[in-house]
Amino acid sequence: MRKIYTIILATVISAGAFAQDIHFSQFFNAPMLLNPALTGFTPGLYRVGVNYRNQWWSATGGGFGKSPYMTTAVGGDFPIKVKNDNVGVGLFLANDQAGANTFSTIIINASGSYIKTLGKKENHRLSAGFQIGYTNQSIATQNFQFANQFQDNSFVSTLASNENIGKTHVGYVNVNAGLLWYGKFSDVFGMYAGGSFFNVTLPKYDILSGQTKHLYWRANIHTGLDFTISKRYHILPSLMYMVQGVDNQINTGLGFGIDFENDMQVTLGIYNRINTLASGAGADAVIPYLAFEIKGIKLGISYDATVSQLKDAGHAVGAFELSLSYTKKRRNYNFRNALIYPRF
Repeated sequence: MRKIYTIILATVISAGAFAQDIHFSQFFNAPMLLNPALTGFTPGLYRVGVNYRNQWWSATGGGFGKSPYMTTAVGGDFPIKVKNDNVGVGLFLANDQAGANTFSTIIINASGSYIKTLGKKENHRLSAGFQIGYTNQSIATQNFQFANQFQDNSFVSTLASNENIGKTHVGYVNVNAGLLWYGKFSDVFGMYAGGSFFNVTLPKYDILSGQTKHLYWRANIHTGLDFTISKRYHILPSLMYMVQGVDNQINTGLGFGIDFENDMQVTLGIYNRINTLASGAGADAVIPYLAFEIKGIKLGISYDATVSQLKDAGHAVGAFELSLSYTKKRRNYNFRNALIYPRF
C-alpha cells in the first residue's frame, strides 16, 4: 500500500510539472538558472558547467534510471572587459524528464549581463542580466494507461482510451531578467544580494485539449555572506527564497570553506528547504553538501534527505545532485582582488 501511495503521489505531482520551472538544491552551482545577472560573473576567462538531479528513484519501481524526476543542465559563460566594467555572455540548456520519462522539457536560453564596477576602491559590482530562450514540452502518451483500457483486470494496449490529450508537444519563447550586487568590504568580509524574475511574458501552453494556460512567473531573492577566518577558513551563510504560482520555498544553510595551497579549496555545508510557507508547512529536506575545487575544476555533491511525510513512502525518496564545472583562470589571477563570483 505504501508503494501504491508513492506512485500515485509522484504521478499527480508530475502532472503539474508543466506549470513549474526546474530548479536545483545546489542553486548556487547553476548560476544562469538562479539569476541572469550572474552571467559572466566569474573570476576567469570563461566558465562551463553541468548539473544533474535524480529525485525519488524508488517511487515508480524503475530504479535510478527511471526516476519520476531527472534533470540535466549544461551552461557556459564568459566576461568581456569594457574599461573597468564587464559584459557577460552565456548559453544555458536543460533537459527535464518527469513522470518516469513521460513528461519532457527542453530549455535553451541565451543570457547576457552588464557588470558595473562601483566604489572608490572598485570593490563593489552591480550586475543586470537578461535572458531570452525557447522551451519545448512534450508528453509520451504511449506510456499512459486509462481505466477503459483494462479488461479482466489486465491492461490491453489495443483498446481505445477515448481520451483527447490534444497536442503531444508545445513550444514557446520566454524572457527572464535579474539584478545582483556584490561587495568585498575587506579581505575578511564579502556579501552579495540579488533577485530575478522568470517567465516575464507569461507564455501560454495548451498541451491538454481546450485547456490553454499561462506558465506562472517565478521570482527569487538570494543573499549570502563570506567571513574569512585566519585567511584560510570561510564561514558561508546563505538564503534563497523562491515563489511560483501558489508554491514557494525557502532554502537556508551554512557552508564552511577551507583554502589550501596549489589553488585547492574544499567546502562543506548543510542546508534546509521549507516548502509552502503560506500554509505553515515544516521542513521538506535537509541537504548535506560537499564541494572540492582544484585548479579551476569544481565538483559538488549533495543529497536531499527528505524529512517531510513523504519519507514514510519508503527508501530513496530524496534527491541526489551532482555539479561539475571548470573556470579558466587568468594568468595574473588574484583571488583577493579579482572580479569574483560569490563563493559556495
